[in-house]
Amino acid sequence: MRMRTIAAALVMLAAVGLPAAAQAHVTLNPRAVPAGGYQVLSVRVPNEDEKASTLKVTVFLPHGFFSVLYEAQPGWSVRTSTRTLPTPVQTEDGPVSTEVSAITWTASRKGKAKIAPGQFKELHISVKVPGNAGETLTFPALQTYSNGKVVHWTGAPGTETPAPQVALTAS
Repeated sequence: MRMRTIAAALVMLAAVGLPAAAQAHVTLNPRAVPAGGYQVLSVRVPNEDEKASTLKVTVFLPHGFFSVLYEAQPGWSVRTSTRTLPTPVQTEDGPVSTEVSAITWTASRKGKAKIAPGQFKELHISVKVPGNAGETLTFPALQTYSNGKVVHWTGAPGTETPAPQVALTAS
């Protein structure tokens, strides 16, 4: 009887602890969005290092993002990177020959913009979501700390460093 009680308590603790651990990764919110619609995505960046601050975050976008708007963050600079398409794509605004491949936020080293240990920050982007209902978009990310450590959030779901993902729903 005592072993069952201990086992049940351990299962309960694991169930309570796992969601908190799973949320300690770089994520995109909401986790599900309508395909083809306009959406604000929040890149949630927690600091998991007890001795260093997050100074830089890069999120790599899958194909199909032709325009990305970002919300200004005091003390942070933002840079978008693009890639040339092999063939121009017709959009509602006309043909485009480039797409956004990445967006990088960098904290000012002089300011208080960094993400300190025990803190998190949400960085917002506004996009038109490409793809079709039922697909999942993956957004690999890099998180750079003040001690030089770079965490590659590029793994599969369920790994220690999963890439942020968004499920596409019907519009």
